Order: sequence, then C-alpha cells, then structure tokens
Amino acid sequence: MATNNLIWIGLFCCLIALAIQLFPDAAFRAGADVNSSWLVFGFGIFLILVAAFVAASSRGDRR
Repeated sequence: MATNNLIWIGLFCCLIALAIQLFPDAAFRAGADVNSSWLVFGFGIFLILVAAFVAASSRGDRR
C-alpha cells in the first residue's frame, strides 16, 4: 500500500515540475521558483525509484 502512495506522490511531483516549466509566468505569479523546479522533478523520480525497489524487494516475501 505504501508503495502505491510513493508512486502517486512521485508522479504528482514530476507533473507539477513539468507544469512549472511549461507555464513559467503563471508559476512565478503563484510564487514557485522556476529554476528549482528540476529539484522537484528529481525528487519525484527518486520517490518512484524507491517505490520500485521496495516493491521488488517485498515480492519475494509473499507466501
């Protein structure tokens, strides 16, 4: 269950970061730092990878 949440949160972070890059004027008016949006994208990728590793490691524990 936690793996599913990590994937969704990671995907949400990636989508938000890409939206900031696509609409920099609106993001700037909303208070987002356009130059740092790639950090949010990287964090989203990190969460997705962690979820994949957790899912792969727990796959062998099921009986």
